[in-house]
Amino acid sequence: MLKLTGGVFKGRMLRTAEAKGCRPATGRVRESLFSMLASMGVDWPCCRVLDLFAGSGSVGFEAVSRGAAEVVFVEKNPRLAALLRDNAAALGIGRDRCRVVVADVLAFLAKKPQAPFQVVFADPPYGLDLLPPTLARMTANGFLAADGLAVAEIEAGLDVSGLGDLPGLSCATDRLFGQTRIMIWQIPTDAWRSTPEPSIP
Repeated sequence: MLKLTGGVFKGRMLRTAEAKGCRPATGRVRESLFSMLASMGVDWPCCRVLDLFAGSGSVGFEAVSRGAAEVVFVEKNPRLAALLRDNAAALGIGRDRCRVVVADVLAFLAKKPQAPFQVVFADPPYGLDLLPPTLARMTANGFLAADGLAVAEIEAGLDVSGLGDLPGLSCATDRLFGQTRIMIWQIPTDAWRSTPEPSIP
């Protein structure tokens, strides 16, 4: 079980399950992460959120608790996906705000979304080097809104020398919390303001 740390569901418990690669973010890490996102201007009621490698869905449910308009969880383990649905039902969150997709993340990201997301969370299993291709497909296929943020929770000892400024992304935050590292990227401002304003006759 884990406890939600903020928003309307603060103090409510989520069921978790033992599964390979599933390691819910600790309460301390989640509190720090959402404090950082608030300081970066995230307005949850205006956000569509994508939670990749969702596992227990701890960060996605924290976003819903804080008012996120919609959260899409992507998890390939059917047992964990069922648990996500059960937790959403226990919190009374309807399918209009919480959708669970049972799929491999890279396969999911190979298709363009119906609409971009303002916040994308990624917590890939350790040791499989899945973060670089995940960020690359997310960017190439338009999953991240122009003013959105991509957030990764990775192991502290991971070599991040190639994860600073990736093609189409700029690293905004890189912080350690014990054995956990949080990195946040955004699309460079000049990339989405490069189209000239139309002239007024």
